[in-house]
Amino acid sequence: MRNNGSYYIIVFGLFLGICAPSLWSDGMFMDGLYYASISRNLANGLGSFWHLHFTDISYPIFYEHPPLAMGIQSVFFYVFGSSIYVERFYSFLTFIVTAYIIHIIWGKINRKELKYLSWLPLLFWVIIPLNSWACSNNILENTMNIFVSLSVLFSIKSLKRSKLKNTFFAGGFLSLAFLSKGFVGLFPLSIFFWHLIVFKKMTIKEMFSRSAQLFLFAIIPFILLYLFYPTAIDSIGNYIYKQVYGSIQNISSLERYTPVGSRFFIIKKLILELLPALVLCLIIFYFSFKKKFKVDLQEKKWILFLFLLGLSGVLPIMVSMKQSGFYMLTTFPFFSIAFGILVAPFTASLIQKVSKKIYLLSAVILIVSLLLSVKQIGETGRNHELVEDVHLILKVIPRNSIISIDENMKENHSLRAYFARYGNVSLNKKEKLNYHLSYRENKKDQENYEESNLNTYMIVLYSKQ
Repeated sequence: MRNNGSYYIIVFGLFLGICAPSLWSDGMFMDGLYYASISRNLANGLGSFWHLHFTDISYPIFYEHPPLAMGIQSVFFYVFGSSIYVERFYSFLTFIVTAYIIHIIWGKINRKELKYLSWLPLLFWVIIPLNSWACSNNILENTMNIFVSLSVLFSIKSLKRSKLKNTFFAGGFLSLAFLSKGFVGLFPLSIFFWHLIVFKKMTIKEMFSRSAQLFLFAIIPFILLYLFYPTAIDSIGNYIYKQVYGSIQNISSLERYTPVGSRFFIIKKLILELLPALVLCLIIFYFSFKKKFKVDLQEKKWILFLFLLGLSGVLPIMVSMKQSGFYMLTTFPFFSIAFGILVAPFTASLIQKVSKKIYLLSAVILIVSLLLSVKQIGETGRNHELVEDVHLILKVIPRNSIISIDENMKENHSLRAYFARYGNVSLNKKEKLNYHLSYRENKKDQENYEESNLNTYMIVLYSKQ
């Protein structure tokens, strides 16, 4: 359509505007701080790709996750420096890349007259609340999203044109997904099974053959690592033991996680995350209820196929009692494409009535989103008081140092993460050092220490006399 580009601008502007308040302001979810700190350390020569480093006290060797996502992000720190906007730019970029892959997948599976509506699944995708949260908080799934989506894209290509190279790339991207966040990225191994169940265009023998090829190409990189670089396998083995085995046993290797109360937590979370998309579908149906359009059989099959593929990435999470909504982030592109296919014929009819004012709407949304983003630069959002305290204290204590903390501060993992991210400072709870921290509410005279005169909110800094 003549003004089709305006819809892409609207989707981009909406996502940027939704993310702006938390993406560009200071303060972040502690996991994202951990990953940014580790990535920056790697860029600065602290640790190695297979032996990542957080701080000298906490996770001096970080085996809690595979290293690829942090390794890629370290390149951005190496090129652009240590600003907090490096991880934010990187995180936002991963969503732009994933959006482009969704656009390509849409074109591969839809009939010609609906291909121009690839902005539609993107609209469903950006209104999923967890996507904007993930983009703003630098989690590993953001990188894994790219590799999972690419694997599905090349698997679909192999279904359209049965060439071994497509399956080879699909398997290769699955291995990269695993190296980004582990087993949660391997659910596309089920793709040929679901294609057999839904489309019935291949035999059971062919399904097993294609699935075996996909699995083989996914594990070949690990076989090569085992043969020629066993250090990598040792690192992966440590990850599996610490994180995967521990979570199945209802033990969290990262002590800051708390197991959920029910294995069905992830299902409830999925429904809540998809609720805005469901509401948007109902709105589209309401405004086009008099139209005689319908989804044809082939499109219905694609909808079912994509939903089953998405569920195959969600249901296995129930095995563990350690669950979080962002574990299923990489399934959202496929649910979004399914919603897009469902309403595409109706949407095509509705937008024909839209006037040229769509250009104006897209411009307004983009400008407002850019202004919101610029306004947040230099502001402090999440953990405002804690962030301000850390910045004040880092003006006094040396960077790359170790300071001590009170025993009752050891569970404040955000405190640990902020000091690591902003100053590469390690916190030690076992002995008192030249600098010591206490909560202001628990302030008391510290023997042989002098209280600083910093105007902090929560934390008091002491220096040894």
